Formats: sequence, C-alpha cells, structure tokens
Amino acid sequence: MKKGDWFVIVLLLISPILINYIVLGQSFGITVNGSIDGWLGFYGAFVGAIIPMFILYRTRMWNKEDNDETRKSLNKILQYQAKRIWFEGLRKQLDENYRILDFQGAILAINEMALGNCQTAMELLMQLNKSIEMQSHSFDLYFCGKDRTEEETVYLICYNEVLREYGCFVNDLIIVCGLKMRIEKGDDIELYITVSIQKINELHEKDESVILSHFLKELKGLVDAKLLKCDLEKVCEKRIADISMIHSEKNKLAQVTSELLKFEEREIESILH
Repeated sequence: MKKGDWFVIVLLLISPILINYIVLGQSFGITVNGSIDGWLGFYGAFVGAIIPMFILYRTRMWNKEDNDETRKSLNKILQYQAKRIWFEGLRKQLDENYRILDFQGAILAINEMALGNCQTAMELLMQLNKSIEMQSHSFDLYFCGKDRTEEETVYLICYNEVLREYGCFVNDLIIVCGLKMRIEKGDDIELYITVSIQKINELHEKDESVILSHFLKELKGLVDAKLLKCDLEKVCEKRIADISMIHSEKNKLAQVTSELLKFEEREIESILH
C-alpha cells in the first residue's frame, strides 16, 4: 500500500481517542454543543460511511493498477511472440544466405570443364548465377526500415562482401567456360573477351555491386599486349585456384552469422524481463 493509505488507516484508528479527548475533555477551550451520545452517533455514522468509500476507492485503484500490469504483461507476451516469429524467419534466411554460397556446385562445374564437358559446366554455372541474383534481392527486407545494431551491420558487411566475391568468381568461371567452348570451336576469343568486359561495365553502371574482376583486367591486358595465346591458360588456372581463398571467407561468414543469431535471441529474451 501507498503512504496515503497508511495515513488514512492510522487516522481512523486514532480518531476515537481524539473525539473522546475533544468531546469529553472540552480541550482547547472549545464549547461542545450537543450530547455525548449524539456526537458518538454522528461519529459512528461518519466513520461508517467513510470506510466503505475508502475501501471502494482503493479497490478501484488496485484494479486499475492490476489491469495496467496485465496489459503491460500481455503486450510483452505479444511482442515476444511476434519477435519469435521474426527470428525464425531470420534464421531461415541466414541459413539460405549461407547455402547460396555453393562452392560444391562451383567445384563440380570446374571438374566438368576439366573433363571437357563445357556445356554441362555452363549449365551448372548459369544456375549458380541465377540463384545469386535471386538471393541478393531478398535479404535486405529483414533489416529494412530500422536502426541496425552493430552486430547486424557487421553481418551485412561481411555477407555482402562474400556474396560479391563469390558472384564475381562465378561470373569469371562462366567466362572461362565460354573461352574453352570457343577455343574448341575455333571462334574469336579476343572478341569474346572484349564483349564480356563491355557487358560487365554496362552492368556496373546500373549496379555498383557488379565489379570488373582482376581476372577480366588481366585478360584485357593480355588482349592489348597481344599475349593472349601465351598466357591465357595460366591466367584462367590462377583464377580457378582463387576458390580456396573465397571459401575461407565463407568460414568467417559462418562465425558472424552465429554471433548475430545469439545477439538477436538475447534481445528477444530480454523483452520478458
């Protein structure tokens, strides 16, 4: 109970003593009119009316306080449940983000190229490239329209960097595969390289996340220096070997993902406390 409640209770308890002192003792030089029985009857009726009113008032206040607490608890529960649903969706999205970095698929395409099955390799690589494009447009919705925490920002930076490197690597493998197919057919590979670089530059003007890789810059340098026939195979093998370096970045993404999920779960659990 509050201090005011205790004050009223104490006042009611000591009031008989005060009334007795005033009525019977005629203290403070006050002339008391009326009989003692009359005053005691008035006092009893007055107190009898005050006590129920006070109890009614406090009951309403207690009910209001209980209702406020109930509403707060209910709001917390509803907020917790909504965040739980959001968290499960986020977990699935992060798993999908990790799986989209399909290095097994890339290795399979590289092996098909090594076996001379360039058409099969090209189909695999085009499927990987399509999956990357679809994934890159779906993830930002989870952190859209809110102030991002440090953990969310770290994850987004890491994920976007790894996805960009992986996507660039897949695009370069498509070009490597295209070069092998044109070499087998005896087509003009210099023209193919020039057109490929031109298309990448056009895409970069529309989307800055699309970058001209160091591999394409090396190919352009070979074309300009007329050294394409000498060093083409070496440059292509060097780019294929980059898969190990890019894969190591995926391990870093796994760690950042785990830290983000732990952070989000702690934030959700704190709602109920």
